[in-house]
Amino acid sequence: MDPETAAILIVETDQATRELYRRELEPAYKVFTCSNEEDVARLLEQETIHAVILEPAGFGDSGWRIVESLTKSCSVPLILCSSLDERGRGLALGVAAYLVKPVLPSELASILYRVIFPGNSSVTSPDANFRD
Repeated sequence: MDPETAAILIVETDQATRELYRRELEPAYKVFTCSNEEDVARLLEQETIHAVILEPAGFGDSGWRIVESLTKSCSVPLILCSSLDERGRGLALGVAAYLVKPVLPSELASILYRVIFPGNSSVTSPDANFRD
């Protein structure tokens, strides 16, 4: 799989952040976005997703329930980008990475690449395609 064929799902309730992530990742990945739990389930069922980027704080009390459900029900790596520093909680649930906002696009791209292509030196990192 090449970065261009890897599909990413961005789950973010804040439209500006969702669009920033989409805009920054689209040059290197196929990007899907959504802002509600129902669309998460639908997209995971309909598309082959290689990683999910999620902000749990935007969903209030149900945010961590979504995280727990995703880590238990699917094998897709989950990256949390949150305004709250609850790394221990996220890592205990089995997320692949936990980033505290503000997240630089280059940092997100680097983490995403390492999560999707662990130890794969034959695939060129798309980091050069991202603006800081």
